[in-house]
Amino acid sequence: SLDLSCVVKNLKKKITGLRVTNIYDLDGKTYLLKLSKTGEEGYKIFLIIEAGVRLHSTKFMRDKSDVPSVFTMKLRKHIRMKRLESIEQLGSDRIVDIKIGSNENAFHLIIEFYAKGNIVLTDHEYNILSLLRRYK
Repeated sequence: SLDLSCVVKNLKKKITGLRVTNIYDLDGKTYLLKLSKTGEEGYKIFLIIEAGVRLHSTKFMRDKSDVPSVFTMKLRKHIRMKRLESIEQLGSDRIVDIKIGSNENAFHLIIEFYAKGNIVLTDHEYNILSLLRRYK
């Protein structure tokens, strides 16, 4: 998980403080968060999250689904237009916590990078609001 630690450290410098302007699904397990800087027209960074596989930023937009998934709509409802406050790796685990918003209006995207992975949306108290993948 040293690789994940380096990715998180790099992303922390690039994306902390940016606003989530939109969320798109690229396929069933890959999501793109469009981030922008308040007051700077045209400044955009795209954060690509693929459950269990990758997390990185890019300046290039990808082809997206014509109709957003239910999970994408849930993400848009809760985190769209909120500020990305922090990104942390949980200990040495292959899990990343992205905090979006502040105080009682904060939400967390928990991204798991093992096996098939998962993306979990929680509220500020870590109560689960939505999951990408449900396990039985």
